[in-house]
Amino acid sequence: MCFGFAVRLLAMLVPLAYGAWLPAQSYSLVDGREPLVSLDGPWRFHPGDSPMASTGSPIWATPGFDDSGWALINGGQSWSDQGYPGLSGYAWYRFTVTMPASQNSTSLLLPPILTSFQVFVDGKPVGSAGRMPPTKLLTAEISYHMFSLTQQAVRSARTVQVAIRVWHSPLWASYVGGGPLEPGSLAGDPKLLATEQSHHRRSRSVLFVDYYAYSIASGLVGLVILCLFLMRTREREYMWFAAILLAQSADNALAVIFQIYAWPPLQINDFVDGILVAIEIAATLLFFSKVLKIRVNSLGRVLLLLVALSPFSTVLYWPGWASASASAALQQALLLPAVLWIFYFLVQRALRGNLDAILLLVPTLLDVGFNSVNNLAIVFDQAGWINSPEGVDLALRFQPFTMHLSILLHLIFLLTMLVFLIRRFTFARRQEERMAGELNAARQVQQVLLPDEADQCQGFKVEWVYQPANEVGGDFFQQIADGEFGMFIVVGDVSGKGLPAAMLVSVLVGAIRAEAARGTNPSNLLSSLNNRMMGRSQGGFTTCLAAHISADGVLTMANAGHLAPYLNGIEIDLPSSLPLGIVAELRFESIAVTLASGNSLTFVSDGVVEARARNGELFGFDRTRELSRLPAEAIARAAQQFGQEDDITVVTVEFAGVRAPALV
Repeated sequence: MCFGFAVRLLAMLVPLAYGAWLPAQSYSLVDGREPLVSLDGPWRFHPGDSPMASTGSPIWATPGFDDSGWALINGGQSWSDQGYPGLSGYAWYRFTVTMPASQNSTSLLLPPILTSFQVFVDGKPVGSAGRMPPTKLLTAEISYHMFSLTQQAVRSARTVQVAIRVWHSPLWASYVGGGPLEPGSLAGDPKLLATEQSHHRRSRSVLFVDYYAYSIASGLVGLVILCLFLMRTREREYMWFAAILLAQSADNALAVIFQIYAWPPLQINDFVDGILVAIEIAATLLFFSKVLKIRVNSLGRVLLLLVALSPFSTVLYWPGWASASASAALQQALLLPAVLWIFYFLVQRALRGNLDAILLLVPTLLDVGFNSVNNLAIVFDQAGWINSPEGVDLALRFQPFTMHLSILLHLIFLLTMLVFLIRRFTFARRQEERMAGELNAARQVQQVLLPDEADQCQGFKVEWVYQPANEVGGDFFQQIADGEFGMFIVVGDVSGKGLPAAMLVSVLVGAIRAEAARGTNPSNLLSSLNNRMMGRSQGGFTTCLAAHISADGVLTMANAGHLAPYLNGIEIDLPSSLPLGIVAELRFESIAVTLASGNSLTFVSDGVVEARARNGELFGFDRTRELSRLPAEAIARAAQQFGQEDDITVVTVEFAGVRAPALV
């Protein structure tokens, strides 16, 4: 135990004894300091532009110029904050930098300066940023710039004179400070300054990473919603929501490009931004009008017109017709009525218990409302009423990045809208499935109503094809034996398609069979059908052709606006008459034709002659007449392959000439 204690004591004393004669590590803030100096101090300042020397160079840039009478202001702040508010046009800064003897070159790093500027060192220009002399199209390059102070080694200490010529645009002088926007001016080692410049560039890029991410997310979701609309073109709420998202995506992308790369020029950026904002507000209004089932009346159209005019207000400050703040205020004034319209109907429908309005009310008020308030705050800042250059769009800390409040509210709105559309799509899908079941039942009913083997008559060869354009159709055909070796042929077409037309066909078929059972003639049959159809067509009509062929070949026909049949390839001339269901108590004229053995009749619906090719050409009467002696299947197939757009019905009847047997 004593031995172990001795070992531990020796282990502690040996390092102490060894370190007693070692030299201490030396740290120096003199020899080891970075070769950089901050220039955020007093600079000489003078508004206006320099007169030119005989050599053509600015006098205020020369080293020997006496600037002792110039004002002293801090080079790390804009001149607007130091006694020169609203100053625009040219202004000059001057300061000196003492250069120590060095084997390396030195450079100058300057923070963002709006609108454009030139740098002179000892009277010689060494670089510039922006356009000098300025042009009407302004750039807003918010970035650090580096310029050379000395390009070679300095053998002995010397002082250089730096002069900066700044031009600040009058378009934004009332609300954006002139000169350096922030501290950060440095002089020293070019490599270190390049690293600092890169650091500022990356830091600024990080500020807009949420804009960048939301631009991608909203763009992708918008394209998905647009594809959904293309599959369901009747549901236009998908189109308007896609327009909202794609406009937001493009606007956020524009903001990132403008803030990071200073492109496009300011005026073009404002105009394009105005167009995208107008699209977003208009699409939002149309989206809610569709979702909440609000008719866009004359007031709504006026609001949409104001929104469409809003981007053009942003160009008023270009030629100086209005200040930038006045142009922005007019833009917001044109947009605000549409925003209030949206809020009014959302609140109204929510108070009435509309579930869609209740779901979307709060996210819409937060998102659209916040952006409107933020834009108004920026307008008030530009007008000088408040001090809020960035509006109320706070940058929230979500480590490791920040997120602007506007982007967070965009995401909440997007999430809510996706939940709403998924719910709406699911509901619509269930309705479609229920409708598909109803259509399937209607199709089965229509198949039952078509003629079968029990309706065939001796002495007649009847072929028919019924090809609806959709699941169910509005064409109808009946072949009914008259009990005396003759038969009725009734062909017709109900205007419209789908389930309503199919239901009306069911009514007609029942009426036709009831009338045929009474032994009526074609004219009376049509009159009876016409009376039944009064008030049932709901603004539509029904064409119908009724024919009776006796056992000895007498063909009696009456027509109610249907296509005339073909006898041996020749169209029969029938008296014209109105379709069924238009005029009450209408009488229909009939004609009689005697058929010979082997004669053929062809009845068609307008789906044959109105078949349309991709180039717009119609199948037409000439083709129908040429094919009228072919079997029904061949005629229907030719029209369908040409380009079916409506229900196709073809009936062919060949008369064999078999007479009824004599009665005993």
